[in-house]
Amino acid sequence: MSEQVRKPQQQRSREKVVRILEATATLLETTHYDELGTKLIAAEAGVSVGVLYRYFADKEAIVASLVHRWFQMDVQTAERITEETLPQSSLELLQKLLAAYADRFRKEPGYRRVWYHGPRIATLRAAGQQTDRDIAERVHKALVRGYAMPDTELFRRRARLAVEVGGNLLDIAFRESAQGDPEILAEAALMMDRYLFAPSTNSGFPGTE
Repeated sequence: MSEQVRKPQQQRSREKVVRILEATATLLETTHYDELGTKLIAAEAGVSVGVLYRYFADKEAIVASLVHRWFQMDVQTAERITEETLPQSSLELLQKLLAAYADRFRKEPGYRRVWYHGPRIATLRAAGQQTDRDIAERVHKALVRGYAMPDTELFRRRARLAVEVGGNLLDIAFRESAQGDPEILAEAALMMDRYLFAPSTNSGFPGTE
């Protein structure tokens, strides 16, 4: 399988690529990835198969490009929320962030289906990790600006770990329910907040010294 994508240079070409991506996302709402084909995607997008192959090598490349687009939107979501007027407490900020990402699972066509039933594309792993780092950096800056978090490497690392934990808890919350388990979502924000502001210790973990 290939993840090769030809980047469109003209506006009309970019619009066709967007149509292909959006058509794929729509189809994934009702069609399993294994049953999805480029002919079906092309028909849904209103383009010929030849046009589709002008930009994407195969269906895996289309889904990979779609996921990259979602990663960019995830970072933009964190940027928007952390640059707005911050709520009174850090817990409220984290709840707001988690609510925004929960809405992606509920409302973004194809998002939940790809998350749980899509292909495991190895090259997306690094992009996903970079997305987590970008989100964590924005969270850290907001916590420093609004809630007196120390601007140190220790707390920057805590922000990275908290974001990863939050992502894993979102995964658990939506695994069985398309609407998400509200108790898990509430606990996720609380766990992240308590960890972020827990007193630092210098004792280390047993066996790591």
